[in-house]
Amino acid sequence: MARKTTPPAAPKNDAPTRPAAKRAAKSAGSPAAALAPARDVYALHVGSGFSLLTRLVPGGAVTVDRVPAGALLEVSYWKAPSHPAQPAARLSSILLHGRVDGVALPTVTLARLDAEGRLVRTAGRVELPESARLLEYWFELDAEGGEKLWDSNWGHNHWLELTPAGAPPAEAPGTSLEKH
Repeated sequence: MARKTTPPAAPKNDAPTRPAAKRAAKSAGSPAAALAPARDVYALHVGSGFSLLTRLVPGGAVTVDRVPAGALLEVSYWKAPSHPAQPAARLSSILLHGRVDGVALPTVTLARLDAEGRLVRTAGRVELPESARLLEYWFELDAEGGEKLWDSNWGHNHWLELTPAGAPPAEAPGTSLEKH
């Protein structure tokens, strides 16, 4: 027969307890938290015939004209292959290549085939240095059968001029995208 046991009693502490929310708020204001400020997150959506640049804010996104240095940039690619030599190309992956002020960035995967052979697209993140001035980027589209297609603004690459770190965001007037 199993014996019922009780856990040992915790030592009594006469100090008043504080709610967990107050403890968390106090630790969030600690010097360690102040050393690692949260970065603003921006998004670049590239599609057929458009590019949309937004700043992610609580509850949605607001369109902007520029991205500040030091921000995180989420890039998503929604174009279908439209190269005249490959009109029916079926993509197997999409990669983002780039340079910040001439220094190469790690390649970021924006889409891959899943186990069922479907192309799953994701937003890749690029960390922009605080001192950055210019982001140069292009896309590599791998098609089934080993063909490579490039979206590089006809060999000139795409460019995004950055505002200095700490500058206020340049929001485009009167436009916003809200989550529903």
